[in-house]
Amino acid sequence: MKVLVTGAAGFLGKECVKQLKGAGYDVVTTDKVGSVDVLGDLSDSKFVSSLPDVDAVVNCAAVQYVTKGVPLFMRKPFFYRNNVQAASNLYERYHANGAHFVHVGTSMMYRQTGQPIYSIGDQMGGEGVYSWSKTQAQIYIDKIPGAATVIPCIIGGEGREGLFRGFVSMMKRYGMVIFPGTGSHKVHMVHVVDVASLIVRIIETRASGFYNAAAPDPLSIREWIDEIADELAIRKVRKVSLPLLPIHLLSQALGYRLLAREQLMMLRLQHVLSIDGSLAIGWKPKFSNARIARDIAKYIVG
Repeated sequence: MKVLVTGAAGFLGKECVKQLKGAGYDVVTTDKVGSVDVLGDLSDSKFVSSLPDVDAVVNCAAVQYVTKGVPLFMRKPFFYRNNVQAASNLYERYHANGAHFVHVGTSMMYRQTGQPIYSIGDQMGGEGVYSWSKTQAQIYIDKIPGAATVIPCIIGGEGREGLFRGFVSMMKRYGMVIFPGTGSHKVHMVHVVDVASLIVRIIETRASGFYNAAAPDPLSIREWIDEIADELAIRKVRKVSLPLLPIHLLSQALGYRLLAREQLMMLRLQHVLSIDGSLAIGWKPKFSNARIARDIAKYIVG
């Protein structure tokens, strides 16, 4: 069985390629950069039309706020071209040839209400330019017969640091951590290995529809700090919470370039996903949220 992986040089794409090859699939890789089989830009319709016929497509390609080359201005056209136009081109190429299409979305596609838990039937709608582009891309994915969409929360693992590098640095130097907001509500993470294993399971079962990807036992920022401190054997850490409103207003004044709207919402609202549907198809996540936080801390200090 031949599987095309887009965004194959990226954080999740590399892990998908590794696991798919380990499961015995014939994998074809594509990305804009990196060591892949086919180099090209998915926003170029001519390039996408030249991609090979395959039995399944795993679309990991997307740009985010942390992607290199995100412009300070005119960001909406940038996200549209790389996320929405790319999805449109992939739809045109593969919607009629019978390939099983597996797309990677984001949990920020859910309309952020602060509700206790988000399930796959809940309302979607972009809050910032990134999540807006992902909801627009999903319109094309929904038109592909039998397609599946994986909706991961914050993806962690070796090489993905985010807030954690700052946390570790402040802990080790000053015995304290400064963070925006109260840090008391739960925010879900998931390990990159577990997201890739869910994608492999979806291909194995030819599943369709939406599948949340999140690790068991979500933690708050304050609990992340406790796990990291324990892992690094730092006996006492002072937690300093900064008021979120001034940071939000400053970010807004700067066009959400200091912190994106989605990031600000995660600092203010609970963000926990139901994974019942993913477990029902036989997915078994290996990493808890505590283990992810600890492993990222070990990677940073190592």
